[in-house]
Amino acid sequence: MGVNEFAAKAVRVIGKRSSKKLIRKGVKAEALPRPMPTVIKGESYVCGYASRVVMPKDIHAKKYWVAGHGMGHVIEKVHDNITVSAMWIGADDNGGYIHISADIIGLTNFELNIVRANLKDLMEESKCAGVFVSCTHTHAGFDTVGYWGQLYKLQSGKDPEYMDLLLKSLEEVAREAYEKRKSGKLYIGTVRVPEAQFCKREPNAMHDVLTRIRFVPDNGSTEMWFLNYAAHPNTLGGDNRECSADYPYWLRKTIKDEKRVHVLYGVGAIGAVDPGDFCEDKPERTRIEGETLGKAALGIDNEKEMPVEITVLQQKYYSPVDNGLLALMASIKACSSQRYPCDKGDLGLALLTEMVYIKLGTQQILMLPGEPFPEVVYGGAAPAETSATGKGTDINPTPLIDIVGDKDLLVFCVTNDMTGYCVTPNDFILHPTQAYIEQGKDVFDRRHYHETNSLGYLTNETMAENVADIMKRVK
Repeated sequence: MGVNEFAAKAVRVIGKRSSKKLIRKGVKAEALPRPMPTVIKGESYVCGYASRVVMPKDIHAKKYWVAGHGMGHVIEKVHDNITVSAMWIGADDNGGYIHISADIIGLTNFELNIVRANLKDLMEESKCAGVFVSCTHTHAGFDTVGYWGQLYKLQSGKDPEYMDLLLKSLEEVAREAYEKRKSGKLYIGTVRVPEAQFCKREPNAMHDVLTRIRFVPDNGSTEMWFLNYAAHPNTLGGDNRECSADYPYWLRKTIKDEKRVHVLYGVGAIGAVDPGDFCEDKPERTRIEGETLGKAALGIDNEKEMPVEITVLQQKYYSPVDNGLLALMASIKACSSQRYPCDKGDLGLALLTEMVYIKLGTQQILMLPGEPFPEVVYGGAAPAETSATGKGTDINPTPLIDIVGDKDLLVFCVTNDMTGYCVTPNDFILHPTQAYIEQGKDVFDRRHYHETNSLGYLTNETMAENVADIMKRVK
């Protein structure tokens, strides 16, 4: 038996033992509430903005781990700063929600809930329906999840002091965004940008729409734009050791060089979707990607004014965990996932996570944990003839746009939790002996990396079931 086979069996055993240990401790997956939506109406939209640079003072004197590619990579230089920005979106003084964009690889739901607990007073005062964090998923920032340290030494990649700074900054921008709110109009427009995407996995079901949520204050002050597009911020590559927001830095710079505007950014369905294959020079590719998207956002000419009505529904749910390696990371506290016993899946474990439904005017939005593949959201999965399993699309859950009943559905992914990839079942392949450790290969000799960084084959089904349940309550 090779090392990887042994490791795969070991983490599987540890995962099953984790479930039994939780049961012995009396941990139960209690039934979760199914809340009704909060509906907020008014005469005018009221929005506010705030931003913070989140950089440690000892960046050059201390080891900080680069997140997103291989483990054990130390940040050596700083190309651009990591920032967090918040937008309060409300109606008159009748309530609203806070949407934060953070230049980080991800944030666990557990740590987000720490921020929410610290904001309890603000949420009550403002009639806030929720605080939500969309991570840009930069692969050149700090490890804020724990996966990219030195796990062979059982060492998390998270730095406790930096995490304190990050969580405090998230709280501060939320408060400031609410304090700086002003009335105005809200517009949403889109543009297709196919050249800014490259898919490295069949069936190449990319969603190439850039969406711009634009708030225009009545007093003529600075506009606020929240942009969304599906492309991994990983252009700098696995050899990069410079701290950077990756292409979102150039996206924001391009817009701000042209127009006085606050820019926030969140990613869409980015599973297996990379930025455009513009050139081989990685820093140059990063710049071109950001400038391409920034210019596209500046040129949007089809926007519609949104009626002043906001619907928010935040739903907690359990997602089964079959990935023994991720279960091990949680067991050794390399990451802060909340685990519970579960009667589904191979390990008997589940992760407590969440999704959020929002209707902003007429625009329906889903905020989803992790990195769903485009075909999970928009359809287009491979037929039996070309799928990894040889099975047809009938074994896949209904695409989310069909569950919601909206081809123009907007999704913010890597939001409120970091749960890995969400792959359609008919394309889900594991290594036969080194599951979740080594990449599997299908009959077409195609490698299946993404499954190794997923919760497991039930992720898509669980996500779809919960979206369907939400839609019963919002319609």
